[in-house]
Amino acid sequence: MLLVRIAWRSLWRNRRRSILAISAIAFAVMFAVVRLGFDEGTFALSLRTAVRSSTGYIQIQKIGYYENPTLQKSFTVTRQIRTDIKTDPLIEGSSPRIQAGALLSYRNHSLGAMITGVEPKSENLVTDFRRKVVEGTFLDNDSIPEIVVGYRLLRNLGAKVGDSLVVLGQGYDGVLGNMFVRVVGAFRTGSGEFDRTGAFMSVPVLQNFLDMGNSVNAVALSVGSPDDVAKIVKRLDPLLKPEGLVAVPWQELLPQLSQTMGFSHAAHILFLSILFAVVGFGILNALLMSVTERFREFGVMLSIGMSNSRLALTTAIEMIFMVVIGFVMGNIAGAAINFYFMKHPIVLGGSMGSFVHEWGFQPIVPSSLSAGIFVTAGTIVLAITVAAAIYPLWRVSRLEPLKGIRYT
Repeated sequence: MLLVRIAWRSLWRNRRRSILAISAIAFAVMFAVVRLGFDEGTFALSLRTAVRSSTGYIQIQKIGYYENPTLQKSFTVTRQIRTDIKTDPLIEGSSPRIQAGALLSYRNHSLGAMITGVEPKSENLVTDFRRKVVEGTFLDNDSIPEIVVGYRLLRNLGAKVGDSLVVLGQGYDGVLGNMFVRVVGAFRTGSGEFDRTGAFMSVPVLQNFLDMGNSVNAVALSVGSPDDVAKIVKRLDPLLKPEGLVAVPWQELLPQLSQTMGFSHAAHILFLSILFAVVGFGILNALLMSVTERFREFGVMLSIGMSNSRLALTTAIEMIFMVVIGFVMGNIAGAAINFYFMKHPIVLGGSMGSFVHEWGFQPIVPSSLSAGIFVTAGTIVLAITVAAAIYPLWRVSRLEPLKGIRYT
């Protein structure tokens, strides 16, 4: 306890010196929290926008369907599957899906399309397809043969909302069939390929057209947090495998998105590493100054009997006080900034905002208060501070009494 009291009193003997060192640590923590908060907020928003514009966070599929999707790899959603989904507290919603290639015709124009069968009432829980409609409406009736198509596909067909198209496709049994459907809406997702080839129909209408009975190709699931995806997949897989099914996470459903986000995250980590290396030198300078300007004092303490090891330990405790105070101050300041930008995200304007919106993303840059941010920031700054403190403490442990007293 004596060394702790000495360290605490020594910390405030020169307030200007201590405040400078604490400020350097607090700034590093604050900067790490703010930077990681923006990264986490941007990643979370981009991921949510991407998965809710396509596959959902998780899909229940027949084993092997993802590698080779065919109508024959379909399944019936049993009561047990519905129970497993509803009883999982981490799952917020589910919606069945059917994927089928078809030919859409209007007058003298015919184009290939990938039709996605959805359940209009439950689809809102999983995706934001309804919000992507730019003309007309989304599907509202399960039994009426209606279709919503990409705006580019509708334009290329030379049709408009309200017209009737002919759908030609191969059913579950391999027999070609056709039917008339009325265009009730056009959507725009920002994905050029999907806007050019995508279309939506209700699951019951598509099941009847393809002669699939009550079977579907997948069940899309929504979750409250992307961090829960791995837990849900691990929990569902043992329940689904006896029925020949598997839970596929978004990382496998959207591999390009996963790779892009991984690369972007690595680039951010590299940038932060370079920046924190510079900050580390600032902390080293503050700690070294805190030690070297007291060499005369240390020399006197050594000359009256204090050992080098106890002196180094006292100095280390003093530095721990600096780190703790700087860490708390930095976290409070960083959390306040992140909270503000969570409530008031940065809005991208001009050509940049238009470009981002064109690709189907919200033109905003939000922050986050995820617990992982504070853990990561604290670990980084703690590692930097410990590394920066090694040399000053080594100087103290090697100090000789006479050289300390004569130090200028």
